[in-house]
Amino acid sequence: MNKIDVEISENLKEKVFKTTLANGLTVYICKKEGFNKKIGMFGTKYGSVINEFVDINTNERVKVPDGVAHFLEHKLFEQEGANALDLFSKIGVSSNAYTSFDQTVYFFETSNRYEESLELLIKLVSTPYFTDENVQKEQGIIGQEISMYDDEPNYKVYFNALQAMYHNNPVRIDIAGTIESISHITKDTLYTCYNTFYNLSNMFFVVIGDVDVENTIDIINKNLQKYDSKRVSKEVTVFGEEEPNSVYKKEIEKTMEVYLQQLCIGFKLDLVEKEELVKRQILADIISEMYFSKISKFYKEQYELGLINEDLSFMYEGTKYFSHIVIMGESTDAKKLSQNVIDYIKKIKQDDVDKDLFELVKKKKIGEMLLMSDTLDSSYRRVIDSILSDTDVYTDFNVLKNLKSEDIKEFLSEIQPDENMVISTIKSK
Repeated sequence: MNKIDVEISENLKEKVFKTTLANGLTVYICKKEGFNKKIGMFGTKYGSVINEFVDINTNERVKVPDGVAHFLEHKLFEQEGANALDLFSKIGVSSNAYTSFDQTVYFFETSNRYEESLELLIKLVSTPYFTDENVQKEQGIIGQEISMYDDEPNYKVYFNALQAMYHNNPVRIDIAGTIESISHITKDTLYTCYNTFYNLSNMFFVVIGDVDVENTIDIINKNLQKYDSKRVSKEVTVFGEEEPNSVYKKEIEKTMEVYLQQLCIGFKLDLVEKEELVKRQILADIISEMYFSKISKFYKEQYELGLINEDLSFMYEGTKYFSHIVIMGESTDAKKLSQNVIDYIKKIKQDDVDKDLFELVKKKKIGEMLLMSDTLDSSYRRVIDSILSDTDVYTDFNVLKNLKSEDIKEFLSEIQPDENMVISTIKSK
C-alpha cells in the first residue's frame, strides 16, 4: 500500500492527495466532490528549453536540436495505424496535449468513461512508435506550423523580444524549434529524449474530479506495469549554456502586414526558485491590475491619446531556467508608447504605493482565486504549477494572503529600464 499525503485548503474547500509509486511516478489527485467531469493528465518535466543532458541509458552527455520536446508531443499521440485524438473520440472523450518551455502534458476530459480513459492515456504515453517515415512526415507538418506562427504578429513580436533579451538560453527559440532544427531530428533522437525524460521519476500524473483516490492510484499503477517494467527510472541531469546578465540586443524591429503596430517591452531578471517564483507571478498580476489595466490613470491617458487599442498587459514569466517581465500591446505609434511606458515605470518606481488601491486589488485577486476554485481547470493549473516550482500545492493562496504593499515596491526595483530592458516592435510594411 502506497503512503498517501494530503494537502488541505479550508479556504478553497479542496484536498489534494499525493503519493509516489514504487516505479518513481508521483500521482496527485485533487478531490472535487460533486463535480461530474474528470480530468486526467500525464506529464513530464521536459520542455523546449532543455536540449543538453545526460542520456539515461548511455550516461553520455548529448545535445539535441531545438524543438524535440514539441516533436515528441506530436508523435506520442500518433500510434501505428491510429491517432490518439481519434481513439479518445471513439469513446466520447475529449483529449489533447501541449508543450511549453518546461513541461509536456497529455490529458483527457470525461464524465462517464473515466477508468477507460485512464488506461488509454497511459497506453498512448507509454508506447512510443517512431519510424524514419513517420518522423519525416511530421517534419513537414511541424514545419507548416512554424511557418504559420511566423505570420502571427503578436507571437512574433514576443519571440523577437526573447531573442533580444537572451544570448544563449533556448527560451529565445520558438517552442516548436525552427524549420532548420527540426530537419535534424531522427527517430533515434526521439527515442533518446523519450527514454531520458519520459522516465517515471521525471513525470507526474494529475487527476482532478470526484474520484475514488485509492482506486485511481491502483488503476494507474497496474496499467503502468504493463508497459514500464524494463524502463530506467531515475533523476535526470540537465545542462544549460552560461547566460550573461546583460541583454543580447536593446532593440529589435521588424515589418509585417499589420493594421496596428505591435509592441513588446521585456525586462530580464535574475533567476529565483520555489516560493519566490510564485510570489513574482502574483505580484506581476497585481501590478498589471494596479498600473496597467483599465482602472489605471496611465491606461486612460494612453487610450485618450489614441496610442493603445484595447489591452496593455504586464506579465511575469519564470522557471528555474529563465526569468523576465514582458509588457505587450498594440499601438498606432509603438515608439511613442514605449517611451511613455518607460517614463511611467521610472515614475512608479519612485512613487509610494497606493496602499488603499493595493488592498483593494489584493482582495479582488483573493476573491478571484476563491471563485476559480469552483473550476477544474484552475485546480489542475495550481497542481502542475506547484510541481514545476517545487512548492506546496496551496503556496499561491498563502503567498497572496500575506503580500504587503512593500513587496510591490521591492519587485518594481528589479526593473531597470537603462540596463535589463529590450524593446521589440513590429511595424507595417
